[in-house]
Amino acid sequence: MPISFAGTEVYIHTLASLQKKEGHNPVIVTPHIEHYRPGKMVPHFVYEGLDVYQFKETGNPADRAFIYGRKPPEGLANFNELLHLLKPDIVHFHELNRSIGLGIGHVRLAKLAGAKVLLTMHLSSYTCNTNTLINKGKLCSGKILDFKCSVCSYKSKYNFSAAVSTSLARASILSDRVGFTSLLPSGRATTLIGMPISIKRIRRELHELSLHVDHFVSLTQWYKKILLLNGIPAEKLTVISQALATVKDREYTIQKRLFQPPLRVVFIGRIQPQKGIHLLIQAFRDLDDREVTLDIYGMPEDTPYYQECINDSVQITSIKWMGFMNRENIIESLSSYDILCLPSAFSEMSPLVIQEAFAAGVPVLASDVYGNAEQITHKNNGLLFKFNCAESLKEEIVTLIKDKNMLQHLKDNIIAPDKFKEVNKAYTVLYNQ
Repeated sequence: MPISFAGTEVYIHTLASLQKKEGHNPVIVTPHIEHYRPGKMVPHFVYEGLDVYQFKETGNPADRAFIYGRKPPEGLANFNELLHLLKPDIVHFHELNRSIGLGIGHVRLAKLAGAKVLLTMHLSSYTCNTNTLINKGKLCSGKILDFKCSVCSYKSKYNFSAAVSTSLARASILSDRVGFTSLLPSGRATTLIGMPISIKRIRRELHELSLHVDHFVSLTQWYKKILLLNGIPAEKLTVISQALATVKDREYTIQKRLFQPPLRVVFIGRIQPQKGIHLLIQAFRDLDDREVTLDIYGMPEDTPYYQECINDSVQITSIKWMGFMNRENIIESLSSYDILCLPSAFSEMSPLVIQEAFAAGVPVLASDVYGNAEQITHKNNGLLFKFNCAESLKEEIVTLIKDKNMLQHLKDNIIAPDKFKEVNKAYTVLYNQ
């Protein structure tokens, strides 16, 4: 079983399953990171008909030498052994990071093994150190710039003020320029002053990827523009838009709900700060449970944020915590609600749950960030509220409560999402090329 089964894992599983049905031989390779999964590694297993191979990675992802790119992941040799065992024609990466999972070193080895290399980008971390593309509370242009990105990273990662972040960025860039930072031992102070090194690494590795990767796939038009802005060649870049990721090409039993109060709102996703559940809780604080209710679906997590959300909502009678939702039932379950809320506190790439809501005939209320706005047209098939603004979110909910015709108008304008077989066709074209 996969250790995680979120949007990217669903995407990979669906694509590989369709490829296998067409007679190809897809193999999934994943690192077994001992720091996260201590114990015996299973080198090979079969999951729902798909061959899955694991290679051992013993490094600690918190080691700053990995983070700064000063030393390669310890499991590279194990990955290389797998490459020579499997002898792939194509190595298709579906997410890279700058620590120990799968990264630039693995791309180099795949290229040296003689395989063609594809990379599908599911996150914005290839160009953004904070993986949010939010700067000064607004959407960022995405251009990698040492000073701007360092200031933004200090504010985002350490919650420093604008003045402190600006001063730190200037001092850190000067320290790196004169070679002082490279002389410092590992430690928190070095991590702090080494921020510009992290930004330079992002730019350097993106350039190296542009040399080693035969073709890039962006899930969205908006991220394609950012990649072009940062030097990825246009001839190496294709957009393959998100679709409904399900292997079973079937019609869903949708029980279209006729609206009657209260308005039923649902959230489905990870209970993490970037998903913005705290904004939802704030918005619902003064709303009447006779007019609107909120069901929150997400795996309970042993984190301070999860507990804070539980504590903050305990007195709000309109909010219910529903636990984990089985993905097999997600579309049928969604159809029993009036609207899905996606209060993203960062620029999501292309949320799969929006496609699932549209398949269920349910409009979406989401924060106005790149990934949401590319799929949702305000007051057409959904509603967009101001980024990171609980009051704006509340205003949109109140609008739905008061305007009895708005919800039906939104539902009438929903276009059913493409089936994932269209995504598979697009990849097949790339593979053949």
